[in-house]
Amino acid sequence: MNAVLYVFPAFLVLIIIELIASKLMHKPVYKINDAVTSINIGYISEIIRGLVKLVTFGIYGLFEAKVGIFAFEKTDPMAWVLAFFMYDFFYYWMHRAGHEVNLLWGAHSVHHSSEYFNISTAMRQSATTVFYNWIFYLPMALIGIPVFVFVITSFISLFYQVWVHTELIPKMGWYDRVFISPSNHRVHHGQNGYCIDKNYGATLIVWDRLFGTYAEEQDAEPVVYGIRSPVKSWNPIWANFYVFNKVFSLTMSTQGWKNKLMRIFGPPGWEPEANEVVKTQFEPSNYKRFDTPLSKAQKLYGLLGYISMSLFFYHFLTVAYGMQVLPRITYGLLIALQAFCIGGVLENKAWIRNLDILRGIAVFAAIFVSIWFSPVTFIGQAISVVGLVLFLAAHLYLRQDFAAIHSERTKA
Repeated sequence: MNAVLYVFPAFLVLIIIELIASKLMHKPVYKINDAVTSINIGYISEIIRGLVKLVTFGIYGLFEAKVGIFAFEKTDPMAWVLAFFMYDFFYYWMHRAGHEVNLLWGAHSVHHSSEYFNISTAMRQSATTVFYNWIFYLPMALIGIPVFVFVITSFISLFYQVWVHTELIPKMGWYDRVFISPSNHRVHHGQNGYCIDKNYGATLIVWDRLFGTYAEEQDAEPVVYGIRSPVKSWNPIWANFYVFNKVFSLTMSTQGWKNKLMRIFGPPGWEPEANEVVKTQFEPSNYKRFDTPLSKAQKLYGLLGYISMSLFFYHFLTVAYGMQVLPRITYGLLIALQAFCIGGVLENKAWIRNLDILRGIAVFAAIFVSIWFSPVTFIGQAISVVGLVLFLAAHLYLRQDFAAIHSERTKA
């Protein structure tokens, strides 16, 4: 059973709590198009991770059974203590590699692409890091840490990292000097000069202090979030491939195999002419966040799309592991397509709105004939028909809204 199934509601509750708190504190930390995009990226990531993690956990378990030096029992306290410190240590190096190796940065940069910092940012996880990050933890299998202990430890570490994605909690004194805290993690997500490649830890900040990658949040220079080459899109699919596309393009245009390899495996920003990393100039006071003005219709669409997609995603988590591979992949692709369409509508792209109409018809048809849902009932069919009518009515509202936007732009 996917553990996200149990924590998924908690994520949403935390987002609501933070949103209410930000209103009471008069500190806006959310933008609807950014938050919806972060959550959509998280849904896509979890669909991919759910397919791949079964394989990676299986490899870990096989490695532990065949070459594990010690035969720890899963009830052994020493196994849990070792697992905590070893996981946190190897997470530091996995995370650091994700920033210092260009190809891996292509995967990890998705998490940093939001120009806001809130609980929804914690859900903005890459769909591709799952293909390599497990390799960093194989030494734990070599020691003999049971796969059960490894899995639980990884989940605890992941869930700990959620709450540190907030601007609402100030510095915490001694806690900041020992653990990853909101203040420490704000630095990690910054593109200010003092923030780049700092504070990699998951739970403990001691590894950063030990290996020289620690930086304290500076009150005189507030953190500016995001990456220096911004994605400038609400498209969750493009967000996953934006930096990969840059790496591929630069690699193809670079002369010489040595230089090509450095483009892939060297640090981000490495340039063959200088044979070193060339850092771009950044002035925090001049930075402007990416934004697309939203009409009432788009905001309503984004909110309803988010709610419906959350319901489909939650249902996917409940049935995915009992489904055949092809139906599971198809269901997952339709959820990813909905995320893509929501991003396109938020960017005023009419052709994506038309694509979303076709997607919605396909989804309600699947509900009607019960491809992924409970056996066909009259009530289920009635709900699917009513849902389709409301869905098409919402798109009619959107179409009129898009026409008004286009007319205003033409006049301008």
